[in-house]
Amino acid sequence: MKKTIALVLMALSPFAFSAQLEVSRTNVRANVPGSDNTTAYMLIENLTKKDVRIVGAESDVSAFTELHSHKMDGDTMIMRHEKYIDVDAGESVRFAPNGYHIMLIGLDKRVKHGEKATITLKYDDGTSQAFKFDVIDPRKAAK
Repeated sequence: MKKTIALVLMALSPFAFSAQLEVSRTNVRANVPGSDNTTAYMLIENLTKKDVRIVGAESDVSAFTELHSHKMDGDTMIMRHEKYIDVDAGESVRFAPNGYHIMLIGLDKRVKHGEKATITLKYDDGTSQAFKFDVIDPRKAAK
C-alpha cells in the first residue's frame, strides 16, 4: 500500500509532466559596486523528444528576473526582454554575452565571486526547474 501511495504522489508531482532540461556552464556575473543588476549565462540542452518553452525565470538574489537577448539593429546593439525562449527537442540554446541571457534586476545585495545563486526556469506547462549558478568575477576567474 505504501508503495502505491508513493507512486501516485510521484506521478502527481509537477516534474512528472514537465520536460526537464539539462543545464550546464552556469554562471552569474559578479556585479560591480554601485550597480544593482547583473546577468546570468548557461548552456541549455533539451535531451527529450518534446519541445520546451521557457516563459520566465526567478532568482533568490534579485527582485526581478527576466529573459533577455541582444540583437543588432544596424550599428546598434539593442537589449530586448523576451516573453519566451524555445528549446526544441534534441537541440541546445546557449545563453552568452551578446546573445540570450538572464537579467537579474534589483539585486538584494552585491553578489561576489565564489558565491552561489539559484535561478528557477518557468515553463509554459506550469512547471519549473531550479538550478545553482556560480557567481564569477571575470577578472578573478582569469587569474
